[in-house]
Amino acid sequence: MNTGVRIAAFAAALAATFGAAYGVGAAVGPFDAPTKTPVVDERTGHEGGGHAGQEGAAGM
Repeated sequence: MNTGVRIAAFAAALAATFGAAYGVGAAVGPFDAPTKTPVVDERTGHEGGGHAGQEGAAGM
């Protein structure tokens, strides 16, 4: 078996593997969980919890 035939066989097997994985993925569908709407700080307009509402926490 010469090198060209080995490379072609490897490429064909690789293409078949990725094709099968794509087919299974398309049949099963995404596993995404429902996403939450991000909380936006009304004062800054930024997303995320962070330290919102804790202005005086350092002086406690």
